[in-house]
Amino acid sequence: MAYTNPDITAFKENFVRDFPFSNDNIDQTKVMDLDIQKGINAATTFINQALFGDQTSYDTGFLNLAAHFMVMNLRASSQGIAGQFSWLSSSKSAGSVSEGITIPDRILANPVYAALTKTNYGALYLFQVLPSLVGQCFTVCGETLP
Repeated sequence: MAYTNPDITAFKENFVRDFPFSNDNIDQTKVMDLDIQKGINAATTFINQALFGDQTSYDTGFLNLAAHFMVMNLRASSQGIAGQFSWLSSSKSAGSVSEGITIPDRILANPVYAALTKTNYGALYLFQVLPSLVGQCFTVCGETLP
């Protein structure tokens, strides 16, 4: 079954409290429809519809993935040509303040999973699809004919 991708209107309705949307696509200090469409386009090429059981769960995953790509695009655009992709770190410190986090090896070992954890939206998408990305393996006792 092919699911229908949510559009810009669905994106705005889903994230009404998350982003300051521009009503005229001129105010570049706010999220414009062009920014949303760019995130939707990226999500369309990245998402696997087979990971979802119904349209509602697909919409949730798609919108979170589109928001992830939109946020990453906005961050990159604010850095311009000086931008550099930053990988995850397990600890940070500045003077007497330090922060350490533990990231599962399964996430760190996969560059796609690690990149999705750069935003809350990407992490939500990853949490939603990760159980479907693990195959079930088991053994069966038996023997073969000589």
